[in-house]
Amino acid sequence: MKFECPQCQKQYEVPDEKLPPKKKVSFPCLNCKARIALDLEALRCGEGNPPEEAAPASEAADELIDPQAVNNGDFRKKVLRQLKDLPPMPQIVFKARALLSDPDAEMRDLSTLLESDQAIATKVLKLANSAYYGLSGKVSSIRHASSLLGFNALGQLISMVGTSSVLGKTLSGYALDSAGAWRHSLTAASASRILALRKNAELENDAFAAGLIHDVGKLVLDRHVSDRREEFNRLTEGGRNSMLVAEQRILGLDHAEIGFEVCKHWNIPESISSAIKFHHQPSLSENDELAYIVFMANSIANMTKALEDTDSMMAQMDGIDAYLYMIDDEALQFLGLTEEDVPTILGEARDAVNNLSEEMQIVTG
Repeated sequence: MKFECPQCQKQYEVPDEKLPPKKKVSFPCLNCKARIALDLEALRCGEGNPPEEAAPASEAADELIDPQAVNNGDFRKKVLRQLKDLPPMPQIVFKARALLSDPDAEMRDLSTLLESDQAIATKVLKLANSAYYGLSGKVSSIRHASSLLGFNALGQLISMVGTSSVLGKTLSGYALDSAGAWRHSLTAASASRILALRKNAELENDAFAAGLIHDVGKLVLDRHVSDRREEFNRLTEGGRNSMLVAEQRILGLDHAEIGFEVCKHWNIPESISSAIKFHHQPSLSENDELAYIVFMANSIANMTKALEDTDSMMAQMDGIDAYLYMIDDEALQFLGLTEEDVPTILGEARDAVNNLSEEMQIVTG
């Protein structure tokens, strides 16, 4: 479907399969920020959407399907065997999560746990003393950090520090350097936390953790996407297909599915692993609040990247994709949001990550 901004006349072309199943949508232009309002029902009836354009895109995509990848169960088994090659998640992260989930746990329990791993404790102290928390030079010990930051904030700090070495990897197949991959994870985690506090505050810690590791399946699939990079690029060129669709067509599986398997391999709680499995298709999750939260947070993370890199056509198309999915009526209604809430949440998440990204260099370098 083709359309243009009424203010600056910037032209867009978005594949029909990426458009939400609703009559009207609106979103800001990535160029001039003017509001673009579309009557999808009218466009689908033929205005600006010639029927002859629809078939070639689908046919061309089908030509790129790798039958061996799709039909050969051995490929899936091969991918799952590679889970053992993943770097282990530090045990302190799992133990901290268990404490955060225990209603009888106390602050001193978390402090004692953190003091048992001096490497992570040192990094947590450095981050606690950063400008982001407004405590520069004031935190002298883990016990002191516990009293100043609070239970949840300290737990989230442990998660960030503990996962940074695992998640901050260059993903050449997905054209993501280590900084880009880590920033996307932080943005999704921050947005997930903000959304959880609006929807169900009891999910705050699970939402942060799920947002942080939602793309962990890409760590496993990266080498296979890289081997088929030319096909992958052709499928996603100009936003023609989503990354998930491209993965399914050339590999027969996708990073959300494999992310679920990674979570099982790491013994991550089912509530989080299920949210990761459905973070692109929350409507299949049987009304899982966490799946909808991570879905929306991931869209916000994608949109943030697009807004920060409007010179990149692929980033712009990713941004349009994110906008269109974010204003999906079902997701907004399920989370109790309106279209007007989205820019506010995006701004809060981006501000948090802009500070966190600078400070995390202290502990990841």
